[in-house]
Amino acid sequence: MTPVPSATQWGSPAASKRAFLIHGNTCSSHTWETVAQSLAKAGWIMFFGIFSDMISSVILPGFLVTAPNMLGHGNRSTGDFHLQTFAQDLYSTYFTNGFTYDVIIGHSLGGTVALALLPMLPTPWGHKTAVILVDPGIEFSDEVLDEFEKRLGAEIQHVPSVEAYVADHPTWTRQDAVSRVVGLHMAQSELPKRIFEHIKPFVYTHLFSAIPQHVEMTVLVADPALSSVCPPELVPAHPQIRKVITVKGSSHWVQRDNPGAIVKAAIDEVERLERVAVQL
Repeated sequence: MTPVPSATQWGSPAASKRAFLIHGNTCSSHTWETVAQSLAKAGWIMFFGIFSDMISSVILPGFLVTAPNMLGHGNRSTGDFHLQTFAQDLYSTYFTNGFTYDVIIGHSLGGTVALALLPMLPTPWGHKTAVILVDPGIEFSDEVLDEFEKRLGAEIQHVPSVEAYVADHPTWTRQDAVSRVVGLHMAQSELPKRIFEHIKPFVYTHLFSAIPQHVEMTVLVADPALSSVCPPELVPAHPQIRKVITVKGSSHWVQRDNPGAIVKAAIDEVERLERVAVQL
């Protein structure tokens, strides 16, 4: 393993939009395969006037999607598992020199890391960033963290087969199961234990208070009947949190159970912010 940054990209460098996707605990950049491909394929219609009575249009390519591997994941080694370290690592690699993205998406622990990352973001003139948190980790008791540690630790030590994941998750494609197995094999040994040791107590509701003015947020939460990671009532009221959407029928693995919900939320918010910018 190495601490050298690594990431997966989808789409064309000529794409008109940029998306940044942050995976969760014991996963890798490949967890975003279906979401990323859909964003990369999305086309944008730009309208413009040539003469007063003529309007023309051009279809621009969709998103260039970048999904990094966080420290401790994707064959990246580290000895520091603090939340701010995860966020600083992403910032120093992907956000320096004023570089911005149209949408940032974070799942589970990746959603928590996204919250810690937001205050570091450059403030672009006249540009707002859409942020989609997907069933993010906000607050857990130590007892719940201990349960997560045991379950995730067991998965890393004894990685289930692709066939086992397909059987246990009927909504997953085989590709989804493969990406889960790959993420576990690429994770640092004892990763869940080391992470939870460094981020206890897991109470991060206060991070919402630091949302920058140029960020507008949507939070997607799993079906409460299938996951208790992020109950909707844990998401605080905030003027820049536009929506809290429950994805019915989806477990914590929203990017696999219902990737279309994430894609729709991202495109809808980016398009809305673009319309707002044109009107200003």
